[in-house]
Amino acid sequence: MKYIRFAIAVICVFTIFCGFTSAAEETEEQIQYAETIVSIGDEIELEQGYTADIVDVNSDNGELWLKLYLDEEKVKEGFVKENNPFRYVRTIEDEDDEETDYLIFNFSLQGTKKENGQTSSKILIKQYRDPAIDLNNYLILDKTVSVGIGSEVELKKDYTIEASNLDENTVTITLRKNGNVVKEEENMGEEDVFAYTRTSGDRIMTIFMGKVGSIFEGEDSDVVFLENVVQRTDADIGEGIQIEIDVPAENPGNEQITIYYTLNGDADTVEVYLEGDLIDTRQNLDEGTYSADIEKLSRGEYNIEIKAVTSEEGVVTESATLKVGDTLGKGEDEEQGEDIIEKAQNISSAAENAADKINETASALEKVPAPGAFFAIFILLGAWMWCRKG
Repeated sequence: MKYIRFAIAVICVFTIFCGFTSAAEETEEQIQYAETIVSIGDEIELEQGYTADIVDVNSDNGELWLKLYLDEEKVKEGFVKENNPFRYVRTIEDEDDEETDYLIFNFSLQGTKKENGQTSSKILIKQYRDPAIDLNNYLILDKTVSVGIGSEVELKKDYTIEASNLDENTVTITLRKNGNVVKEEENMGEEDVFAYTRTSGDRIMTIFMGKVGSIFEGEDSDVVFLENVVQRTDADIGEGIQIEIDVPAENPGNEQITIYYTLNGDADTVEVYLEGDLIDTRQNLDEGTYSADIEKLSRGEYNIEIKAVTSEEGVVTESATLKVGDTLGKGEDEEQGEDIIEKAQNISSAAENAADKINETASALEKVPAPGAFFAIFILLGAWMWCRKG
């Protein structure tokens, strides 16, 4: 019996100990949620002065050896394996000499990519705020934002967020800047994380992120609640990829037309749409100018949309109007104007002819002697009276 009591006591102590251990590890606000592909020798610059060096990659399964630095001093090294993430927990002592463990990083393996004999690994980086380091450049931190289905909510610095296409407890979430789509994710359900991340060289920044907390369907309105919303400024990473579309000013009907578009950065995929139909696709484009051919079109106005997908899975769109021949409204206005001009010209010509006839008659009468002129007028007057009687 005493052994049973001893076993129960051990279990209770172990349970209490585990409870204290798990309670001691805390997390602050999550500030990074980024998927990226890394290879041997890559250095990733993260938030709050942290960097991660990729020392080696297993060519068979993509598992990698990682070293984590803070302000160029190594704080931990280890391995990122399938179902076994690399975690960094920092112990911080407060004013009362109490120590608390904070989870700062979680690196997890998402897949492997093999190309040209080289193995790369796709990893997911979750970074949480280090409470011992000042946090700058954040506009929104750990907030809840409610977004009505079909409506846009304004964020900071010209960004907006929209929820649409509610279907079986999933939604489409679209992030825009200055009206241009920068990230769109379909079929997002509860607990899914929506994140827009940009890179510049070795620098990775999560500009916006939020977790789908709940989706409410009511009689009057449907709402998506985004939790743990974070937005940081993008001023120190540039404007991101932009598209400029050059459409010819004159486009004859029923002839092939070529449009041009210019990218100011790299894109994994570029798609060109005409009235919503995909007409051209290109892969792995560098900064530069490219063309797209459009087959014969009849007279009218057409919408051109170009969509660029970047390596950070961001989506940027730009649109333009293509005018072929004379548009119908413009043609009608021009035809009416031409008719008016032609009628005015005809009236002017008739008036000139009448004036010439009058001048000719006057000249002829001047040459006729006075009695003859009187006789001629008398005959004309008589002819006019006879015509009236008839």
